[in-house]
Amino acid sequence: RYFASSKICSVCGHKKKELALSDRMYVCECGNRMDRDVNAAVNIREEGKRIYKECA
Repeated sequence: RYFASSKICSVCGHKKKELALSDRMYVCECGNRMDRDVNAAVNIREEGKRIYKECA
């Protein structure tokens, strides 16, 4: 299963349809503005927590 960690806003959960690799900043309509890789890392951490809770 593919998890689009770079395309999902780590604040509000909005998913962008398109995000070019050259776009280094993630900017969301909710006002969230952060480095694309940091945003993805937060999303991966939260997804890991969610999966862990399902298994516990």
